[in-house]
Amino acid sequence: MPWLIPLTAFLVSVGLIPLLKPWAIRHGLCDDPRGDELKIHRDPVPYVGGIALLFAVVLGSLLGATIETIPMETLLGVWGALALGFGLGVWDDLSWTNTDTYRPSVKFVAQVTVSALVAVLLYAVGIRIETLPMVIVMLALGTFYAFGGINALNMQDGIDGLAGGLSAISALGFVVLGSQTGDAVGLVLGLAVLGAVLGFLVHNAPPASVFMGDGGSHFLGVALVSLAILFTSEPYDPARFVGPILVLGLPVFDAAFAVGRRAYGRKPLFEGDRGHLYDRLLDRGWSIRATVGICCLIQAGFAAAGVALYLL
Repeated sequence: MPWLIPLTAFLVSVGLIPLLKPWAIRHGLCDDPRGDELKIHRDPVPYVGGIALLFAVVLGSLLGATIETIPMETLLGVWGALALGFGLGVWDDLSWTNTDTYRPSVKFVAQVTVSALVAVLLYAVGIRIETLPMVIVMLALGTFYAFGGINALNMQDGIDGLAGGLSAISALGFVVLGSQTGDAVGLVLGLAVLGAVLGFLVHNAPPASVFMGDGGSHFLGVALVSLAILFTSEPYDPARFVGPILVLGLPVFDAAFAVGRRAYGRKPLFEGDRGHLYDRLLDRGWSIRATVGICCLIQAGFAAAGVALYLL
């Protein structure tokens, strides 16, 4: 009964958000667009969707562990990695507005530290990039993947429904890989993430009534990267290395382009701009819904190519 996993995650996510929104409004946990030219929404929006995503994935994967008989230590390692990503994002949500205290260098060090801890936790439970099976290489690549995933998905969280839609497509790609390869951990985690994100999208589709916040984008970044690392498990196999990256898809390539663009323009790497693909589509007159649809079609193409390459 694997279908119970995404159903459970979906119900937790879609049901928890309405309970969290009034609490967020009372405590001022809202994304206020005033004074930020990069924001395209006009009114404050609660950014507590990440909390719902966390609970939904944990409960969905816990149920999945009983259905697919996953070792509890593996699940605990994954949960620990997800909690680290979520915690870093919450810190960013609550503290990064005070740039006098939290300089870009502080944020960079925090992200690298958390990424390294994520890599160590995943390595300890057997989730590691084994393309070049050397411990130092596997840990370095794991750290790089986690750091990249956190930032790549966060960059896509700029318009309603985009980061969630891209994440759902990637999760579906990893579900296919898990079912076709018989990897129970990948199947369960992919299904849990898929259900949780779909529940979140009920409230985040344009016009969004809730945002995932950095807590949510960092959490999903670590979740998807964990899946990518999990499936990069064959030594000296280029297809098994490239395939999961393609399943991660558009966020990876858009982030790489953004880093190159900012470096070429000698701009801070952590300073947002309006040069992402979705920004360019909006500037050309496409609506938010159309922009999300185009980006999701591109993402589906990447994911399908990654799955095909991996399974061939």
